[in-house]
Formats: sequence, C-alpha cells, structure tokens
Amino acid sequence: MRSFDVIGNIAILKPENGNKERAGMLLKQNKNIRTIVEKTERVKGRLRTLKTKYLAGERTKEALHRENGCAFRLNIETCYFSSRLSGERARVAEKIRKITGIKKKNVLVMFAGVAPFPIVIAKIAKPKKIVSIELGRECCRYAAMNMKLNKLNNIEIMQGDVKRIAQKLKKKNERFDVIVMPRPRLKGTFLKEAFSVSKKGTLVFYYDFCKEEELAKILEKIKEEDKNS
Repeated sequence: MRSFDVIGNIAILKPENGNKERAGMLLKQNKNIRTIVEKTERVKGRLRTLKTKYLAGERTKEALHRENGCAFRLNIETCYFSSRLSGERARVAEKIRKITGIKKKNVLVMFAGVAPFPIVIAKIAKPKKIVSIELGRECCRYAAMNMKLNKLNNIEIMQGDVKRIAQKLKKKNERFDVIVMPRPRLKGTFLKEAFSVSKKGTLVFYYDFCKEEELAKILEKIKEEDKNS
C-alpha cells in the first residue's frame, strides 16, 4: 500500500523524512498531480478536518477529483474525503441500481460530506430523489457546487445535525427506501434516526469496524436498536 493519498490534483503524504525530495520526484512522475502536501495532524473533530503543510507544486488546498464518471471539488483541509472509497461508492450505487423500481424510490445519505455517495448513487442508480445530510457548512457548499458540476437535480442537500434533521423528516412523514450511513465509529450508532425514517423493506447500509468474531455482536446491536425504535 502506498504511503500517500491522491485526491484529484493533490497528493497527501504521511509525515516522513525526505518528503521534500520525494515531492519533487512525484511531480515529475505523475502528470495529474500538481500539488503535494504533507499531513501535520491526523483527521480530527466532528467535521474530520485535516492539517497539512505545503511541499511542492501549485499552492492550493482545493482539489478536483474524478471517479466513477463523476467530478468533485473540495478543500482537502476543511472537507473530509477518501479517494480510497471510490470502489465502495460504486458497489453501493450498483446494488441500489438493481432494486426493482428504483427510479420511483427515495435515498437518504447521512454524514454525506461533499456528496460523493449521493452523486455516485445519482449517476449510477438514478433514484427519484436523494437527501444528503451533512453537518459541515463548507462541505455543503461544495456539495451544492458538485451537484451543478455533475448536472444533477435530484439531490436535496440538508445542512445540520443528523438527529435534528431526522426529526424534521419524520414530522414531514418522509420515508426512505434506501439509507446509507458511511461513517463508522461514532459515539452513537444513529440507527434510531435511520429507523425513524425507514419503511418496511428499507435497505440500510450501516458501516462499523469490528473483528470477524465480533460480527454477531454487531448484528445483535442493530436488531436491538430496531426493536427499540
């Protein structure tokens, strides 16, 4: 596994000795990379922000990333984005595409960031409507920009806390056929909020980290949350 990530035109290196020299080599070897930075802090906080230090190339923190036939603009420091989830986004979108009558159905994406899951799902699966919930204002600004960039009009971007917005959706009697929850290891599971806006037969993509022998325990937790919601 390489020791750096590439988001569009920007390469993000892990802190190591010799990165200055390495940055120059990477610029020469990769025509698509125009900026190279180094992580100075781990991703942290509710908004998963990142701190970096400029090493070489153009002085910018804004990336234009392309994947799955979609394009995304974002600031790498203020908006969390993982290019390594490109295949997972395509897998989820393809699974949703195969649902009977998906063009008449609604999809909810929680913790949506700059809308990579909503946009890839919109492009591949083409559901009737997608609601994209994200706490970060900067991410929502880029999400709106990315909707226009990808010429989509079936995504509603809702800025705010998932719990508060789920309550609003429930009061409006909005229910979803598919719910995607692509943020593991939160303090809460947010399954209560997901189940509150689901219907019979709703497909939920829930993400968590566990050892293989702990899988049964995770599944039991999900069942308990379903009973109590």
